[in-house]
Amino acid sequence: MVKLRYTDPIRTSLLLVAVIVLWAMTAVAQSATDKCRPASVIPLANEPPAKIFIDPPLAGPLAARGVVVIQYCAENLHFAPVFGPGALAASPRVGHLHVTVDDASWVWMDASGNPIILMGLSPGPHKVLLELQDANHHTLDKGVVTFVIPKKLAAKKHHRR
Repeated sequence: MVKLRYTDPIRTSLLLVAVIVLWAMTAVAQSATDKCRPASVIPLANEPPAKIFIDPPLAGPLAARGVVVIQYCAENLHFAPVFGPGALAASPRVGHLHVTVDDASWVWMDASGNPIILMGLSPGPHKVLLELQDANHHTLDKGVVTFVIPKKLAAKKHHRR
């Protein structure tokens, strides 16, 4: 054990406060994406099911410019552009996202885990379906986000021409 000589009670108190503040900041700083990180190693047979967490579109860009920014994360699934039967055996589980806008007959695939950003949608209500997929494109979980593009933005676009 270390013996401290000439310890100043004020310095000791300040050091203690600094340690407590740093510890509290670390505990509070965890976000939804921290919650959704897969465990380091879990045998696939014991892995809990994949689950998607979707936030509503960010209000600022939607109201100001009609830009839709959808943040999401997956629990018990690691986003990776890996496909085929061999990838199904990977642990932690790997997969990707299928995105469908307004019940379109087509979808796009994303394996980045980055937010979905949509621009140029017409004013009015819209719906985005996000589906977690395994490496063979089987749906593991899904969620829907609905939002409205403000009509006032259409008037602004018309006056710019």
